[in-house]
Amino acid sequence: MEIKDWFKIKRYPHIGFPIESRMRLQWIEKYITNPDQMAKHGFLPFIHKTNYQRKFRKKYDENTGKKIVFYEDEKLISRYKKEKKREIFYASHIDALIYSYYATILNVEYEKCIEKHNIGEIINAYRSIPLNPTDPNSSNKCNVDFANDVFKYILDYNQTEFSVIAFDISSFFDNLDHKLLRNIWMEVLDVKSLPPDHFNIYKNITRFSFIDLVDIFNLFQNQIFTRRKNKDGTNLPIKRRKVAKIKFLKSQNAIAFCTKKEFYANKGKLLRPSKTFKNKDGSITYKNFGIPQGSPISAILANMYLLHFDKIINDVISKFGGIYRRYSDDMVVICPLNKKTEISELIYTEIEKYKLEIQREKTQIFRFKKENDRLICGQEFIKQINWDKNFIYLGFEFDGKYTKIKSGSISNYYRKMKRSIRRAKHYSSKKGKFKNEIFKRRLYKMFTYKGAKRLKKYKWDNSQNKFIKSEDYNWGNFLSYVYKSSKVMVNNKIKGQIKNHWKVFHDELNS
Repeated sequence: MEIKDWFKIKRYPHIGFPIESRMRLQWIEKYITNPDQMAKHGFLPFIHKTNYQRKFRKKYDENTGKKIVFYEDEKLISRYKKEKKREIFYASHIDALIYSYYATILNVEYEKCIEKHNIGEIINAYRSIPLNPTDPNSSNKCNVDFANDVFKYILDYNQTEFSVIAFDISSFFDNLDHKLLRNIWMEVLDVKSLPPDHFNIYKNITRFSFIDLVDIFNLFQNQIFTRRKNKDGTNLPIKRRKVAKIKFLKSQNAIAFCTKKEFYANKGKLLRPSKTFKNKDGSITYKNFGIPQGSPISAILANMYLLHFDKIINDVISKFGGIYRRYSDDMVVICPLNKKTEISELIYTEIEKYKLEIQREKTQIFRFKKENDRLICGQEFIKQINWDKNFIYLGFEFDGKYTKIKSGSISNYYRKMKRSIRRAKHYSSKKGKFKNEIFKRRLYKMFTYKGAKRLKKYKWDNSQNKFIKSEDYNWGNFLSYVYKSSKVMVNNKIKGQIKNHWKVFHDELNS
């Protein structure tokens, strides 16, 4: 397999310095692809951080499906503020490359397994699935395409009334059973026991230790390694300097918190093992489940883990004349109306065999019905159906006829726009060289159509002594995603959702 498929150098600060691009062949030929070296490789701990995401969600009565609203400080509240936590772990630079290499090996074998079981269309997340399988240069599908496939299937379903059920696995990565994971790992490789190199990877991904980002930053805050670049893109000498806050690590060009020697000297202050946890009564329990979310190998392990579950569920639903799709921990089933209870119970029962849980109260059942030559959608509640509720899947809403981006995503875009403009105004009011000036170009690029077009980046080429167009793209902005979705989605009204963005942007800028 080509180096570019998995050898991606990470730029975040960790323990020890990043690997240089010029060293890639040396690392591959002499170390990473050498099973003997990998069997005895000593892994560094992950660095852990918690991402917080604010969500504003409507609540509905579980019996009638009616929206719950109330007054607070004489204000009508219809959306409830909720903070969602996501625990992220990222490996050291060499460890990340090792995980990437073994993820590639496992992915090749996993693809053979799902082809053998004829479930290639079932598992959508973390895979490279071409838009056009007959074209070797075809681009791959993304969540937009996967959601669109499901919506088109609903539109074309051959029954006048049917069910669409959305399931969500609770804390998926955190609850993968280690013994079951090892068994499926051996099955995918078609071996009776894991080879020493694979066993070392397995051992370290299931019994990993970690350091909290705040702890390592606080300890080495005054002497973090940084490296800036010249205008031509070449690296300047590495220097140690103080970084005031964690959020400034990127802008200060931080490349490492400390050396390996410095870490081992402070290991006792920093290290947190993940293989045990303390119970409420103070006792210690050995943790034989869970893998870190964020490592390069975690995604393929999560897909492998439910290989047989996916096969069983798909076979049953196919016999009933429906379809089953899974995108990581999100599952959706389209089936005849009279089979919804049987299928739901099957999924609840089967998932328990894998030491996982689907919370029944979070399962959403939608009723689709053809009425007056139009398909209508509603969500089932205990006593009645709310025909004003749309089916939501992978960030999109579908009402039976039209597709839109989830309203929460649009609201979040406008919130970020207004907050960024207000912050820009706040800092422009401070004393200094640029007092009363707002750097509008950055705001236009982040929140308007002017920054939506994805362009190839130009990089400095020393051999030609000039900037040349690379194969890398800038990421655009949220509107890039909007415009792409509007081109792909069936019967969509997506562009209409952001038609006023230019007016809203300037109203906020000029207020």
